[in-house]
Amino acid sequence: MKEFLLFKTETASNSKRMVLEPFHELVLKFIENTNRPIFLTGKAGTGKTTFLRWIRANVSKNLAVLAPTAVAAINAGGVTIHSFFQVPFGPQVPAVKDADIYELSPRQISQEKAKVLKCLDLLIIDEISMVRADTLDYIDTVLRQAKGSARPFGGVQLLMIGDLFQLPPVYEKDWPVLRNFYTGPYFFDSIAFKKFPVLTFELTQVYRQKDPLFVEILNHIRNGYADNNMLQKLNEHYNPSLNANWLKDYVTLSTHNQLVNEINQLRLKELEGDPYTFKAVITGDFPKEGYPAEEELVLKVGAQVMFIKNDSSGKKQYYNGRTGRITAISAGSIRLSFLDDGTEFEVSPESWQNVKYALAENEQKVNESNTGSFSQYPLRLAWAITIHKSQGLTFEKAIIDVDAAFAFGQAYVALSRCRTLEGMILKSPVRPENIRTDPEIVRFMQSAATAVPDEHLLEGIIRQLELEALADIFDFSMLTGSWKQLKAILLINERVGSPLTITTQQADILLNQEIRNIGDRFIRKELSTLPQGQTVWENGIFTSRLKNAAAYFVPKLNAFAAAINGFYTAKNSAELPAEFYDSLNHLLVNLKTKTAAFVRLPMASSVKDVLSSVQEAGIGFKPIYKNWNAKALPKEKEIVHPELYKQLLNWRKDISEKRKIPEHTLVSENMLRDITSKLPRSLNQLAQLKSFGDAKASDFGDQILKLIRGYLGENDLFS
Repeated sequence: MKEFLLFKTETASNSKRMVLEPFHELVLKFIENTNRPIFLTGKAGTGKTTFLRWIRANVSKNLAVLAPTAVAAINAGGVTIHSFFQVPFGPQVPAVKDADIYELSPRQISQEKAKVLKCLDLLIIDEISMVRADTLDYIDTVLRQAKGSARPFGGVQLLMIGDLFQLPPVYEKDWPVLRNFYTGPYFFDSIAFKKFPVLTFELTQVYRQKDPLFVEILNHIRNGYADNNMLQKLNEHYNPSLNANWLKDYVTLSTHNQLVNEINQLRLKELEGDPYTFKAVITGDFPKEGYPAEEELVLKVGAQVMFIKNDSSGKKQYYNGRTGRITAISAGSIRLSFLDDGTEFEVSPESWQNVKYALAENEQKVNESNTGSFSQYPLRLAWAITIHKSQGLTFEKAIIDVDAAFAFGQAYVALSRCRTLEGMILKSPVRPENIRTDPEIVRFMQSAATAVPDEHLLEGIIRQLELEALADIFDFSMLTGSWKQLKAILLINERVGSPLTITTQQADILLNQEIRNIGDRFIRKELSTLPQGQTVWENGIFTSRLKNAAAYFVPKLNAFAAAINGFYTAKNSAELPAEFYDSLNHLLVNLKTKTAAFVRLPMASSVKDVLSSVQEAGIGFKPIYKNWNAKALPKEKEIVHPELYKQLLNWRKDISEKRKIPEHTLVSENMLRDITSKLPRSLNQLAQLKSFGDAKASDFGDQILKLIRGYLGENDLFS
């Protein structure tokens, strides 16, 4: 199933108009310069979604925006977690120990999606309060396997956004299973969450409400301890004598769908005049379950409606949640007057795009591509709406019914939708039992607020990141876990002492004693002794040790690759089950990326250079299938002239920075290896190299030839 973006809540140009405060700037620094997980929270109306849109439009990292439900995805401008990660239905049993994650069968992710995940730098999850613990652990497992990294979430940065005092996750049906693994259902109860320190930023400026008394009442209800004085002030707006069904200009917020539908249909039916039906125009691929508006919108003159989308024109004439009353309808026109100021407005259809996250061709960049569209008037009947669907909306006038509130945070969500106390009518009084806040949420938020991130912490994290990235390169735990999974399949029905059993034991020694143990020793002895305040690449002694390490590990990894090839050819491929190929490919992509890291290490000028090679190797991996014609598994091409290769890498990096494009789009590392191997002396010879071509030769071929001639010591008359 293809992922879909229900719609973009505003254009990138609109989001760029946001005025950033110093607080926002600090959050952005942690996003742009670190990979630390961030929890961005704040009361209702503090601008969390607005800031999310700004980040989405302006941050340079490869990112994806996800949300737990389609409604939340609509507001965030993203896709659902289940569609993006292909999460199966039902409870997800977690891997309790790290070793379990390394040895799990690879999650069933398509090759296309796996490549997207390999390039992912930042994962934004909106409405995190509704994300369950088992869902977060599932994401952790998929990303670790896709990235080939033992770090939580495979080293991908998480930006979790939401107010935990609002709507909680749905978990009751699956709790009999989940209770065996978790102490609670929330995202912070996940196994993965407990393994990394989260940086918490809280937005405090409330923009929705201006009345200090109302803000104070909402704060108390949010925290679950409104006293009698607060409730008395609030219940001054309880008016039992009014007939809510007929109260003009007000939106009723209720806990149950049935009541909402009854109110809307009754009010529409009682209006005089003929109904008009507007059918949506749907093109391309747009799944029915993702329709963001009514496929057939039925309206009458006099109907109370609500906009379900922000004004995409940038004129800000309406926003998601603004209400109005239909004044005129014709075949191709809907006119209304806004309830807040009485101005007239002619409504035009809006278009929502079905967007798929995919890897840009020949780039290490995650792009969005449109696969379909849904066009409809951005309206819905709005005499009533459920509290659940009201999350993220704002109303000038609302009738609120929380007498049947059954979930934590429902009363707070409903009451905080209103701009003012004067614009609110309570259908039933708010009682202490209606104000439900989970004590677990209170405890977590109190703990999260104890450490406030600052510039000093940022500097320390940036220094630490380089060491962590190097530690990842020398950490072979994912590789050994993949090998253990594959070996178990290989040795099914094999007798003790058989040739295959003996050779797998030899491979065990090679991988565990000569590769993994040496890598662990390097991490303990070398990385832990580096002096503070100095980058790795400023330390000549250490960079020399990195080169020596590369000279050691590359032949060892190639020898292990040859052993894997031997196991495949020794076993009749017809006997091998389908899961063998899943495990084999999982092992091979880890092996390929590790080898690429050590090949690049001697010539790198930063950790970023090495990680770029790792990413490129993962993208270029071609999986092996059942009918594969057994040949020697590809090794990293030997670099015949390493000094020239280093010069070409530096040249590529310089050009990419000047043109502001990824290095891989200029020329791949495999192509640079071909150049160092064949040493072309003319543009024609250069153009004839595989995948190089006339266009590249014409664009920058002279620069490459100049480097070759200089390396070979030939006289360059035109230098």
